[in-house]
Amino acid sequence: MRSSRKGLVDVLSLFTGQELSENIQLEKPASIVSTVSNEITRPELKLYNEQQKFIGQQERLITAKNLPRASLFAQGGYGRPGLNMLLNEFDLYYLGGIRFNWSLGGLYTKKKEKEQVAINKKMIEVQKETFLLNTNSQLEQQKADIDKLRQLLDSDIQIVELRRTVTDAAKAQLENGVITANDYLKEINAEDQARQLKITHEVQLLQAQINYQTILGKQ
Repeated sequence: MRSSRKGLVDVLSLFTGQELSENIQLEKPASIVSTVSNEITRPELKLYNEQQKFIGQQERLITAKNLPRASLFAQGGYGRPGLNMLLNEFDLYYLGGIRFNWSLGGLYTKKKEKEQVAINKKMIEVQKETFLLNTNSQLEQQKADIDKLRQLLDSDIQIVELRRTVTDAAKAQLENGVITANDYLKEINAEDQARQLKITHEVQLLQAQINYQTILGKQ
């Protein structure tokens, strides 16, 4: 048992990247649950949301690049001649106005570009819906495991108590010479196995609760 424990501690040390003593005292985590909160906060959802924002920016970019553009311009100077070419004198001059540009080339590809963006948007929506469906399915399965283990633990508590009662009765019978020492040891072993099974179910319940939180994205 000591060798097995040392091996498990070494594996834990490898997983955590920390040097752990062979005799380290590990604490059992408190009950983690609550299956009441079903809000999924997985990083995958953030990725899908960012991808959807990016698609929205692409849509706006396609629209923007096909809009007409207007700009103001102004130019001034001092020279001879000025704007009046017939007047051979130094003079101030300036020009101003509005420049209007409209590139019509993008209008031919606008429809196909928007169709491609719509396809990409739909693909991301389908991926997100599929992910949520699978995640919720895993949560329901994990909930069922948690409920089952809680019921088993309730039974374990009753069984351990009954086994303890039987062991006490067997002890009295042994002292009165009604049963043999082997019979008494059988009852002790049965009680011990019931306690070990209860501990196993406690660990399994804790693991199921941790898995539930992990699936939600809270671990």
